[in-house]
Amino acid sequence: MNLVRLRGLLAEKAKEDSVLNAFLALAKDSTVYLVGAAMIGLGNFILLPLYTRYLAPAIFGVYALVDITILIVVAVTQLGLGVAYLKWFAEAKESQRGELLGSSLTVGMLAAAVGGALLMIGVASPIGETWLQTAERNFAWTLLPIVVLENAQGLLLTDLRARRWAVAFSIAAALRLFAIVGASLWFVAVQNLGIKGVFLGRLTGDAVTSLILLVFCLHHTRPRFSLSLVGPMIRYGLPLVWSGMMGMMLDATGRYFVSHYGTLDQVGFYGASIKIANIFQMLIIQPFGVAWGGLMFQIVKWPNARTVYSKILMYVFVLSLAAALILTLFTPTLFTIFATATYAPGMAVFPLILLVRAIKIMEYPTSIGIYLEGRTKWFVLIYSVGLLVNLLANYTLTPAYGMFGAAHAWLLGWAVIIGLMALIGHRYYPLRYNWKLIVAPLFPWACLLLSHCSIGSILRTLEWPLQILGTLVVIVGAGLLLTQDFGVGQRQIPKFDRRK
Repeated sequence: MNLVRLRGLLAEKAKEDSVLNAFLALAKDSTVYLVGAAMIGLGNFILLPLYTRYLAPAIFGVYALVDITILIVVAVTQLGLGVAYLKWFAEAKESQRGELLGSSLTVGMLAAAVGGALLMIGVASPIGETWLQTAERNFAWTLLPIVVLENAQGLLLTDLRARRWAVAFSIAAALRLFAIVGASLWFVAVQNLGIKGVFLGRLTGDAVTSLILLVFCLHHTRPRFSLSLVGPMIRYGLPLVWSGMMGMMLDATGRYFVSHYGTLDQVGFYGASIKIANIFQMLIIQPFGVAWGGLMFQIVKWPNARTVYSKILMYVFVLSLAAALILTLFTPTLFTIFATATYAPGMAVFPLILLVRAIKIMEYPTSIGIYLEGRTKWFVLIYSVGLLVNLLANYTLTPAYGMFGAAHAWLLGWAVIIGLMALIGHRYYPLRYNWKLIVAPLFPWACLLLSHCSIGSILRTLEWPLQILGTLVVIVGAGLLLTQDFGVGQRQIPKFDRRK
């Protein structure tokens, strides 16, 4: 059977099967978005060997601290308009969508200007010297335009997601990759500007991307500001600002605690592991998250919507844990490619960070009930509890166990958040949980983490034949779980979807 005929059969079947239709739509969008997400993430991976070769671990630690702080400021100054935009776009008339984007950009960029200015001043001031433990802060001026441009990029990319313009999304991401890599090589390797060159390269990439996105989006944007339009969006999105900031802080607190109780070298090892683990973010989380954002408010209108959401939740859980386990098997290879031998101590904590990434992706499907009912205020409580657990765990574990304690605290915080989302979301929009699909993929992870004392030495001994064999075992196991569940689940659709 050739591919064309197979695609035709799947398309015909999808017309009668809403679950298959949802997965095909997600797969199609995710595949195209994978190109864009890969281009965005690939810049970090191409540049990571550059950074680790031209920056000492202590300076890389400074970069890791500033980098996560930029992400927090951008997330806060977007005022939650990203998710709100997807919801309002789906409900708005075609004539209102241009004004919707114009109003969102105006508010977001004003907030970003304030937040970026505060970050720039903070890093340049004596506070910055105390916080970063270095006098080398001549990059501070770049932080204001970086925050403003990345805020605007986020909203413009959200508009492309809402319109499901996956190709335009990917083109913009590809051009950003070429710009940031070329500029970084010039400023860091040729001009030898150190950490200042890192941020100059990032600023150049952001400027090029913003211009490209303006070309794609401005022709359908009305340069008008409507408070009556954007006001409800801000009220809807403000709780998401808090949750977004708390999510970023879950990442940042570990680095801050390691910096306080350890050394900047340890922050560098920990930060390098996080950067390399972003391969999971690039290949799995970003493509799925971008595609999911464009579909999550539309699926509810489909037949058997509740079953569609349930299947997506379960299958994403299995596939994300399987993907993280496969990447864990390739730990020595990844560190050889993206870092130098100086950063080898980070290998031991790498599996924990991958597990955090795999758990984090579940915030998308588990929160669907909260989003559909518009009860976004719950996110304030959920993420606050998760951060509190994270802080207490860091306070308890990091002084004694260093970056291992920080990684365990990070994992615990996200586990609490996902659990609360599932519990509260189920209250508003009940979904089916297949406990077999929850327990089975967790079992190998439990075995792996129980050997945490020797995990670093175990991973270093894995040669490529064992890596490939382990990968095949994981793929076959996950495939058997999913195919068996899909066949059984199809026979249970009608009864389950009648539930209110």
